Amino acid sequence: MSQQDFMRGLEQDVMDQAMSAYADELHGKASSVVDPETGKHATVIVRQHERRGWTILTSGSTAFAKALEVRLGISLGEVHRMDDPINRKRLVYLAHATEDKAIVKPIAEGLMKRGIEVWYDNWEISAGDSLRRKMEAGLEECTHFVVLLTSKSVQKAWVNEEIDVGFTKAVEGSARFIGLRHELPIQDLSPFMQTRLVPELTLGDDGIEELAGTIFGVSKKPPLGDKPQYIQEREAGSTWSMSATVVAEYFVRSSEHAQSMEPMVSYEQIRDATGLSMVDVRIGLLDLSGAGLIDKREMINSGAEVWPKEDLFYTFDAQFMDWDPEKDASKLAAYLLNLDQDYATSADAASGLGWEARRFNPAASYLVAARVIEPIRESFNSDFVHGAFTLGDELLRFVRSQ
Repeated sequence: MSQQDFMRGLEQDVMDQAMSAYADELHGKASSVVDPETGKHATVIVRQHERRGWTILTSGSTAFAKALEVRLGISLGEVHRMDDPINRKRLVYLAHATEDKAIVKPIAEGLMKRGIEVWYDNWEISAGDSLRRKMEAGLEECTHFVVLLTSKSVQKAWVNEEIDVGFTKAVEGSARFIGLRHELPIQDLSPFMQTRLVPELTLGDDGIEELAGTIFGVSKKPPLGDKPQYIQEREAGSTWSMSATVVAEYFVRSSEHAQSMEPMVSYEQIRDATGLSMVDVRIGLLDLSGAGLIDKREMINSGAEVWPKEDLFYTFDAQFMDWDPEKDASKLAAYLLNLDQDYATSADAASGLGWEARRFNPAASYLVAARVIEPIRESFNSDFVHGAFTLGDELLRFVRSQ
């Protein structure tokens, strides 16, 4: 090893230690927050991804996520619920000029008929209400900000203030911004607005149907023949791309023990096993890599090898296996607490629960990621990710919060 490689490795070790210490600090602060809706401590997972940043996940309520952001001193929208936005109710905030109500009202009614909640001022604001307070509440809760851009609305200071909020929410990632033009040339929009896709509104049911499809995330692409079986089996509403879900299923079903680097495969092997195109394989792997769930290494003259990290299995097992790692984690935590000791081996715990290593490892990895138990890496049995665990008060707090 050259001196340069040695120094680079030393520098990386120091960086890894610093990042690990920062993760512990973040998690320590997060774990002290009580969910205002349940009065319990919610599970928090701080996950590093690609050495560039952090993803913070919680099983707590939306109110808990907001409280967590305040406690950690981070920006709005940086804490994500584990089921968000799968179960998040769609709410459209409909911004417009008063003169355009004849156009806007049928849109609001049409979206409601299609199962989409709409914040429309005529329905939300009653006599004596604070106009600004009501609008701020609608903007705060909306998942989609829709603005009708006409020659009247673009001149309204109030509408432009709403647009500013809509842009801010889009940048934060808390809402999607949708602009619709009606009899307004693109040249009459602000330079910034011209850089966004702002289609002409189609009046009538066809236009409302198209808008509803956009809100529900329905692709405009026509199907290319019969869908493969793996596409037909995917559930609608997932926050993962189709490609990422199919690739994740491949790893979940291919792994014998749900350990990191099991299996190690090439892009071509994934393509051949799943039937995905190489483009979809690459996109799926990119999505999973960005979430910190897979890793890879470039091979000289032979492309790349990729493999799952342990977090992938507790993230996806519930979709494709006969168990749910999050529920199993609660069972495992209760079992470990009932041992009334400060140490336990994976083999003994798995045996006590009657689980094979394939089921045990994701549940244990979940508790490790949530800092509920402290792993001891020395492996007494190669079937298990962690040889043993130290058990402390974090375990007690977790079980009490279930």
